[in-house]
Amino acid sequence: MPKNTLSDLNNFLFGQLERLDNPEMTQEELEAEIKRSDAMTDVAEQVIKNANTVLAAEKMYSGKDGWVDPKRRPKMIEG
Repeated sequence: MPKNTLSDLNNFLFGQLERLDNPEMTQEELEAEIKRSDAMTDVAEQVIKNANTVLAAEKMYSGKDGWVDPKRRPKMIEG
């Protein structure tokens, strides 16, 4: 199972920007890289939405008025 972090995602996206900025690519290579970028963007958006959901849940647990018994905390936000 992957163990990537949000920092890794940031690095992947900046790496993709660098690949897109390669002036030596042929039109065919550029089109393939754009398709790859579109796929990466779609996945990245979902990862970010997921992280925001986890962050929102964690904020609810860490507040003084925590709303759920900590024993029932979803495994996804344990840690």
